Amino acid sequence: MKKLSAVLLTAFLLTNGISAFAAPTASPDVSPTPTVEATASPEVSPFPESTPSPTALPTATPSPHELSKQFVLTIDVIPQKHIIPKNADVELYSDDGELLAKGHRYVGWDTPYVTMTFDVPEYRMGEKFKIKLVSGLRSLKNKETGIYVEEGGELEVTTYGYINENGEYTQCNGAVLDGNPHYDKDIRVYAGSKWLTDLTPHARIVEGTAMIPVRAIGEAMGLDVRYNAENDSVACAVGTDEVVFYANNIYTTIFGEGINAPHETVYMEGALFVPMRTLAEAFDSLVEVADYGSYMDILIGESPIIQEYRNRTPVNRDGISSRTDYLVWVSKHEYKVRVYEGAQHRWNLLKEFPCALGAWNTPTITGQFEYIERTQWNYDGYYVGPVLRFHNGYALHSTLLYYGGGEYDGRVGVNISHGCVRLHPQDINWIANTIPFKTRIYITE
Repeated sequence: MKKLSAVLLTAFLLTNGISAFAAPTASPDVSPTPTVEATASPEVSPFPESTPSPTALPTATPSPHELSKQFVLTIDVIPQKHIIPKNADVELYSDDGELLAKGHRYVGWDTPYVTMTFDVPEYRMGEKFKIKLVSGLRSLKNKETGIYVEEGGELEVTTYGYINENGEYTQCNGAVLDGNPHYDKDIRVYAGSKWLTDLTPHARIVEGTAMIPVRAIGEAMGLDVRYNAENDSVACAVGTDEVVFYANNIYTTIFGEGINAPHETVYMEGALFVPMRTLAEAFDSLVEVADYGSYMDILIGESPIIQEYRNRTPVNRDGISSRTDYLVWVSKHEYKVRVYEGAQHRWNLLKEFPCALGAWNTPTITGQFEYIERTQWNYDGYYVGPVLRFHNGYALHSTLLYYGGGEYDGRVGVNISHGCVRLHPQDINWIANTIPFKTRIYITE
């Protein structure tokens, strides 16, 4: 009988993958009776056929891994271009509506996700919970169901457990949701035909009104923008016509007449913002708005008032063009050099400087030319530089300078050169550092 028991024990151990030489766990006098139910694999394997199935989890008594006393909520923040920083507030409820916990996390422009861990009464995987979006986000979305809610709404989520590819039990005692933050709609502004891609700060909708940074937009329209610290106001002018906005006030003056704008002028990101239509329409600019949902295009058309004022300037009236965004006009009878930025018919004056011109027997050439070379010309006892050559030996350059510093001959407003246009050192340096090669040089009598 003992011999038969030993044979049966050896067979059982070999059948179950256990070495027959392992130390016995029961008395050799007692033959173990294996139970098929305890060692059988589950009927449906959670793995592909090529992957061995692990031993089934017991069903008679709950596994401690199926229970949890925490609920972990992760919110992946959807990237947006102009996120408004806010605190996201959520509430966690049981399936029957009992408030279990509250969560509070900051969401800023560089927040990829937030995680909230709640201590809750012990529960088993498969339990349902409800998550309420109280405030701080535009919406929450359940990644699995695709259902989303806005502020004040609730989402139902279900915890669960599974066996991973390594045969290990993993529990998901929480939920991962998508969170859409509050953000300013991306507004692309065009002044004329130019898209203001580097507009800083960005335009935005404030309480239903399109607000724009007044200096950036005003200058793009071709206006002279001046801030007055005395009364905390900003004036946008062309010639003697001006529109004045007052900080934190809806009161605005258009060409001397007071009106109430649709929204007060406000500071944002250190800049004064004004109602877009008020500024544009004051100068008779046509405004077109195209709303595409996630972004908006605003086109501010050419102002006939600004254009008429520009046309008083010969470079605009005569349709002078340039292959760069800059133009240099030398007015010989005024002894002036003027530098403009813009484009044909839309040149805006940046700076003007006094100059000296060619002597009467070596006059400065007239016509249209292009800046082609930057150099320095050296002479005995003095030099000129930088030299911005535009045609043969003709150039814009400095007055005569000592090698050790200072002006050898600093005269301007006279006819004295061999045909070149002379400017004070600081003036020609500014021009040389501003205009690129191929800039139009326009010289008139």
